[in-house]
Amino acid sequence: MTTNNTPASTLTWSDEMGSRSRRAWLLLLKGEQIVAFTGQNIQGTVVVRGTDYKKNGKWSHNTYRLELAQGVRAISGKDGWETGKFVEGLRSAVSGSGPIDRWPDLANALGVSVPAAMQFVRSWRPKAAEALDAVDVQLEALEEAAGAAAVTDTETIVVSFGSPTNRMIAAGWWKDPKAVPGHDGAQIALVDLEKGWYEGNIAVQGIVGTVISAVHASGMHGGYYSVTVAVVPGTVVAKPEPKAEEPVAMSVPTPEPMATPMMTQATMADLQAKFGSKRR
Repeated sequence: MTTNNTPASTLTWSDEMGSRSRRAWLLLLKGEQIVAFTGQNIQGTVVVRGTDYKKNGKWSHNTYRLELAQGVRAISGKDGWETGKFVEGLRSAVSGSGPIDRWPDLANALGVSVPAAMQFVRSWRPKAAEALDAVDVQLEALEEAAGAAAVTDTETIVVSFGSPTNRMIAAGWWKDPKAVPGHDGAQIALVDLEKGWYEGNIAVQGIVGTVISAVHASGMHGGYYSVTVAVVPGTVVAKPEPKAEEPVAMSVPTPEPMATPMMTQATMADLQAKFGSKRR
């Protein structure tokens, strides 16, 4: 049985990947030290007591029986189902964890300091580290853009929505803007109405803000979304005016030319008889 985020002396763990080829991982933590288990003994941290291998094509995997050193914690999971990202999988693995959008969120989920989390993730998952760094850059740019208009620190808010009724869907609910809680007039909206609620296609309107992340969870009638935004309270940005619909050009059908009546031989004979008699 796999243990998540709890002290343990023995542990059984499988490296079998999940659906969508999501990678399985096992992190071992002792104080500020974090290491990713790779199937081998780690001095002072873990001893591999035994392994079992199951051949099953794509799903072939190893099951490890491990002995953990005293004080070592284990966090196991798989990369996120929706995004394939480590931080999504970590959130699922750590019970009670909120959104993991920034370095402090990640450190809190792992139960270590921010510097320790940074050092480990930068070496183990460089792309995940780059994404977390990019959020900090966005937030700094956001505060610089607000300038003197910012009366308080940047606030991070999660906008959650989903599972509309069929009637709501028919009325365009999935394409409608969603309000940002606690800030009158602030909303998130789709940039391209045909592409859906995904990172890069969501804009913050009515307030100085930026989108940090967007996570989708499967469910009824399109599932659920959690969009994390950072906003600067006390700022106001004019919402873009809706585009006016272009008038549809009306095409006027060209009248067909009137058909010229055809004269038969009988008609010609009648006319000749009629007018010929008058000349006589």
